[in-house]
Amino acid sequence: MEELPDQPGSKPSPGLLDLLAMGLSSALFIGGGLVLGVLIDDWAGTGSALTFVGLGFGVVLAVAATVHQVRKYL
Repeated sequence: MEELPDQPGSKPSPGLLDLLAMGLSSALFIGGGLVLGVLIDDWAGTGSALTFVGLGFGVVLAVAATVHQVRKYL
């Protein structure tokens, strides 16, 4: 089978390590936000309110990090 030449303006696709980095950074941000929320909840005695705030903050950071990493392939 004949390989097609690279077209001008084509961007590379993410490799396995890029995808693993995206998944790992998302997991660390979400897990870190959750753990931080639980620790602050225990310290402040606020039930589980700050756990959900920490989880939400972690999800927002994970989405932002993933968008930042994916942008170079768009």
